[in-house]
Amino acid sequence: MRPRRAAVTRPPGLGSSGSSHAAAPVTPVAARTRGIPAPDEQARLRGSLGAALRRARAERRLSQRSLAALTGCHPRTVERLEAGQIRPTTAMVAALAHALAVPPGCSPPGRREQMETLRVELAAAAGPSLVPSTAGGARRRRRRLRKARLAASAVAVPILRAQHGLRPQRQAAREVPPDVARAVRRFR
Repeated sequence: MRPRRAAVTRPPGLGSSGSSHAAAPVTPVAARTRGIPAPDEQARLRGSLGAALRRARAERRLSQRSLAALTGCHPRTVERLEAGQIRPTTAMVAALAHALAVPPGCSPPGRREQMETLRVELAAAAGPSLVPSTAGGARRRRRRLRKARLAASAVAVPILRAQHGLRPQRQAAREVPPDVARAVRRFR
């Protein structure tokens, strides 16, 4: 068995290469994609994206909490977006446009065009503060949105049935043909 090597320690202030140079300054692009926006950027986001979100939310009579549920995000995220306290990602803008495009339970024929128009409007309102989504972030957003849609449909279907006087249909017990039963047993 080999003996363990001693860990190399460096004096404070030295990088991994041993040089005493400070880390490279943060570029404007990196600064734009991370952290809390500067006060002037917050004011611009509040006036453009925040106002557009509030207007669209008010037109559909949605609360911040219900918009967050439809979008698949935390209610605080919607609150911060409207206040200009965080930068929106492209995936978040798409999810917001999807949730705000039509009222829940409706499916008009021009839904896709309406959703795309709203997405472009929100992206334009975000302007240069719009942050590109990472692959992992986009996957998480899609997964949360899928779960939110399932939850919304689970709630909406009984309500729509009650409004229209429809009763749930029961599945009739059917006999399985013998040849199908044999085929199923063969693959078990």
